[in-house]
Parts: sequence; C-alpha cells; structure tokens
Amino acid sequence: MNEFEQGHIIAEIILAEKERPLTEKEQQQLTDWFTQDANNYLLYEKLKYDENLTDSLKDLGKYDTAKAFSDFEKRIAKTRTIKLSQVLLRIAAVLVFAVGTYYFYRYQLEPQSVEPIQELAIKPGTSKAILKLADGTVVSLENVRTDITESDGTTISSDTNSVVYKPNTRRVSERKLQYNTIEIPRGGEYQLTLSDGTHVWLNSETTIRYPVVFAKNNREVFISGEAFFDVAHNEESPFIVTTDKMKVNVLGTAFNIRAFNDEEKAVTTLVRGKVNVSSTKTAQTFMIKPNEQFIVEEGNASVRKVNVNKYTAWTEGRILFDDNSLDEIFTDITRWYNINVEYENEALKDLRFSVDVKRYDEISKITEIIELTKKVKFELNNETITILKYD
Repeated sequence: MNEFEQGHIIAEIILAEKERPLTEKEQQQLTDWFTQDANNYLLYEKLKYDENLTDSLKDLGKYDTAKAFSDFEKRIAKTRTIKLSQVLLRIAAVLVFAVGTYYFYRYQLEPQSVEPIQELAIKPGTSKAILKLADGTVVSLENVRTDITESDGTTISSDTNSVVYKPNTRRVSERKLQYNTIEIPRGGEYQLTLSDGTHVWLNSETTIRYPVVFAKNNREVFISGEAFFDVAHNEESPFIVTTDKMKVNVLGTAFNIRAFNDEEKAVTTLVRGKVNVSSTKTAQTFMIKPNEQFIVEEGNASVRKVNVNKYTAWTEGRILFDDNSLDEIFTDITRWYNINVEYENEALKDLRFSVDVKRYDEISKITEIIELTKKVKFELNNETITILKYD
C-alpha cells in the first residue's frame, strides 16, 4: 500500500468519525497509523476540526490534484457494482480529505519541526512497589530481585517489574488465610501474579490487599486505585474484586477497574468474558458484556458501550485520551509523572483534547500535542506544571 492509498483510507476514517463512532477495525487502523510516525497524530488533530481543515485546503493547488483524481478513477474502475452517482458523491467528500492528508504529510509536516512553547523534561514513572507481608515485614520491590518463603511454603518471587506467588501444594492443611498488601506509589506501576495464576497490572497510586493463598471456594481481593485483571478460570471458586464503591464477581475474564478513593466516579470496563457488577451503595446489579462499562457515580449505577482500548491502553505502554477534558487528562498525568498541576483559571479544566503517545515518553510529548491547538500553554516551576490560556 503506497502513501496515497493509505491516506485515502485514513481520510475515510476521519470523515466517518465526524458522523458516527468508529468500528474496532477502523480504530485499530487509525491507531496503527499514529504509531508509524509522530507527525501522523499532529496531522490527525489538524484534519479533525473543520476550522483547521478549511485553512489547510486553501493550499491544495500546490499538489498535483489531477494525478490524485486519476488514482481514484483507477480504484473506482474496479468496483463495477456501485452506481456512478453514488461513487461521485463519495469521491467528492473523500478526495478532499485524501489529498489534504497526503499533501500535509509529504509537504508540510515532514520538513518542519514543531517547537514547543517550553520544553518540559519530566521523566515518566517506573516499575516500583511496596510489599507488606502479613507479619508486618515491609519489602521495597524497586529494581531488586526478592525471594521469600511464607510459613505455609508459598514462595514469593519478584524481579524488576513483577511479583509472583506460588503455593506449596503439599502443605495444604497448614494454610491459614493471611493477607499481603502491595502499594504502588505515585509515579509507579507493577505487576502481580496471584496464587491461583490470576495476573494483575497495577497503576500508579493503587493499593491491593489479597490472600497469600486463596480459600478453597472463594477468591476475593480488595483494591483502591486502578488495576487490570486477567482472571484464571475456576468454576468452583468465583473471583471477587471489592472496592469502596463496587463489587465485581467473575469466574474467568479480563477487565479494567478504576476506583480511586479521591474520585467520585468508579468504573469497570470488560474486555472479555462476563461479569456481575454491583454498587456497594445501592442494590443495583448488572451483568456486563465485552466492550461494556459499569459506572458508579453520585450513588447511581449505569452501563454503557465503550471502546475498551481507551481504558486499557496503559497496560500496553500507551497514554490514550480521546476527547477527554484537560482535568481528566492531567488527573492521570500527574499520577504517572509524579508532578503537581495548577490552572490559571478553572474554566481551562473543561477544554477537551485527544492524545495518543508512548507511556514512557517524557511529558513534553503530551504538552507539545496539546499546545498545537493554541488553546493552552504550559509553564514548569520545580515539580508543578501551571496550565495557562494561550495568548
């Protein structure tokens, strides 16, 4: 596929996004395109908004549009079953986007380097955690390898980014329900494999309390913060995640749960399987399916369909926001980059942006994208970012 053909596909997706939610395939094509080149996302921001597009199209005379249309005619000639009138209507809309995409990619974005208003050299978070054993022992899990044997023979092994529990199956009779706790500090992340094989990704400022070895007929853990669970299937023993605002009951599935104590809203987003989710404040219980999200906010519970990639991208090394408020974006950003944020005025919190960058990039990658909109700018003083209205 050449650059123009890819531009045509991306143009169609951008056009479709203005009228309806994207399909999973379209969203994946767009995401793949973003990862090919950092400039692609900047181009997407330019073409997404009509006011930017209008200005962009004034310069299209510099590009060989006759050749572009010729390429389209060749593509259409292969599609015999579509009426010509329908084709021309579609070309009229898509050609403008495709030519604009190709023009900006080749002639405007590549030769220019975007200079941020201020270079914010703030490093991202790292793998680090604090393990608290049932006997009160505290172990730092940052950049160390640890091997611990519990009284019942369970081994706890950690490397630089994960800790694994392996029960001793020969000493089942000696097991007592004992709880360990892992705390992820601000600017940290870690992974945990529980004694049943369930894998857990833990985000910044998250705490999980869990049994060293689960009871025979029940597997329950308690969390505050954000975690992604890939639950080991066991029909005889349901897996339960309890937070201050909700309880999630599953047999074997994968889901993301966000339930910070300092946030009014708590959500569970299902990737695969089925889960029963209930509010701890009311009697409301829901069965949710993949690509659905359970929300508890201000005492009310509801379910909606979502693009799960937006809520699980952090486990795949990405920071992804899609039309989120600045307040939502920097609530997460400050946790991961371990910084503070201040706003010149409260109204700036409601401005909305889209961002898709690598999770381990410096924070300047994010601020550069947002500053391109010329809505806000950023100033850094020690470990505090101040967000100001763009002059």
